[in-house]
Amino acid sequence: MKKMFINAIIIFATLVIAVSCKKEGTQLTLKDGVFAQSFTASSNNIVLSTANDNDTVVHFTWPAADFGPQPAITYTLQLDKPADTATWANTKAFAAGNNVLGFGFTGKDLNNLLNGMALPAGVADTVAVRIRSDVNQYNGASSTVAPVFSNTILLLVTPYGLSLYIPGAYQGWNPGTAPLLNPVQGRPGLYEAYENITGSGTQYFKYTSAPDWNHINYGDGGNGTFSTDGAAGGLFVPDGGYYELTANFNNNTWTATKTTWGIIGDATPGGWSNDTQMSYDAVNQVWTVTVNMIKNGSFKFRANDQWVIDFGVDNNGNLLYADNPFFGYTAGLNNLSVPADGNYTITLDLHTSGKYLYNLQKN
Repeated sequence: MKKMFINAIIIFATLVIAVSCKKEGTQLTLKDGVFAQSFTASSNNIVLSTANDNDTVVHFTWPAADFGPQPAITYTLQLDKPADTATWANTKAFAAGNNVLGFGFTGKDLNNLLNGMALPAGVADTVAVRIRSDVNQYNGASSTVAPVFSNTILLLVTPYGLSLYIPGAYQGWNPGTAPLLNPVQGRPGLYEAYENITGSGTQYFKYTSAPDWNHINYGDGGNGTFSTDGAAGGLFVPDGGYYELTANFNNNTWTATKTTWGIIGDATPGGWSNDTQMSYDAVNQVWTVTVNMIKNGSFKFRANDQWVIDFGVDNNGNLLYADNPFFGYTAGLNNLSVPADGNYTITLDLHTSGKYLYNLQKN
């Protein structure tokens, strides 16, 4: 009996030891990240054109960032101007993916990013590029682990000008026949055009980077911004009318300003106090007025009976904005004038983006 009791004690002790010695699961502990400084590009001099839109124009490679055992890591390419790399505050980001160690840019994707950085078209410019690595949280929350960054490399890149198209309900949502929103000469990242958006009630449209739906299209990002999400809702205006449309890729914003046009000045019947209204000719896409004018005076084209948007001319007779919220004030412009007293048909032509014209025809 005593022997059986002793055996039971031995068996119980063995079980206790076995349980207490059961192997625990491996403990994974994240640490501060380390990124080997060996980020490289396949080319450091890239010339972009529509001919290489679909080609891989540069391929980046980098080593894995080390945050400890087995975390999921997101790698993001960051592009900025060298002068901004003290803070990278104006960076353009492009998600490369999770746990990937390389990424190739097609010509069109890289050109779209560079246009968004307001780099001048047709000019070789230096761009700084680096990789940001972040640890993903399993529940989607912001990571408490600080990101780490690769070394920075410099590329010499020549982008080409990107005109935008303006498809919308007013023209059947067809990018192939849509009018253009052209880049503003000398103002990288800015685009502007006038368009007669027909219809009543809210009118929707988008900007597209090509005359189709297969490239980037820009919809409503909220609060006057645009989104590159193809599923985003359209940009919109509250009613039909003749609108100045803008896009600013420096801060991803857009505007739509409804306008009517007139002439004002002491060469006109209303003097400098009252606008003489012009009428819109939808067939010829111009604003016109037939009016008696006097030689000993001058005038300007003005929108909406206000000194907010108005045109003068430079010393060569080119029509330029004197005032415009999108462009700012232009000093040193001249007023317009007629060569002799008489009845004139005056035409203002804003239908070609960035190439605005006027005509004074004596009757």
